[in-house]
Amino acid sequence: MAEALHDFSAAAQDLITVNRDAEQGFRAAADAVPETTLKRMFVELSSQRAGFAAEIQKAVRDVGFEPPNPLGTAGTLRGVWIALKGAVLANKAHAVLVEAERGEDESLRTYRAALAMILQPELRGIVERQLAAIQESHVRIRTMRDQTAPLPPAPEPEGAVKQ
Repeated sequence: MAEALHDFSAAAQDLITVNRDAEQGFRAAADAVPETTLKRMFVELSSQRAGFAAEIQKAVRDVGFEPPNPLGTAGTLRGVWIALKGAVLANKAHAVLVEAERGEDESLRTYRAALAMILQPELRGIVERQLAAIQESHVRIRTMRDQTAPLPPAPEPEGAVKQ
């Protein structure tokens, strides 16, 4: 029983942390890109993840536990990295989308691991619904990343002399 409670507590903390990290990372991504469409998407995702963290915290309280309130330092660090990389690289949108997808990969891993530890049906339903939303945003980000990828260099014509 004690081990199950520890697993539940760890899973809840991981979910809250990954959402706070994503909230901060998406906020930084919105600041790093000039494109209005991307900015709007990142602001929406940042707000969504803040809501996810709050929803999990409430659900954990509803089942009789006091949830942690992590600040999400990884998101802050990822946000700084996104801003630096975006400032240095010519294709800001693509670089930021690559990092956003990397963050979504981490969110997906965390959610899948948490589902293995969460047995309470109320909380499990919330986690499954949030996981589905994260999977949708992951696909959306990956599609946009692919659309903004730099074109490969044109092949040199045959017989061209290299200098």
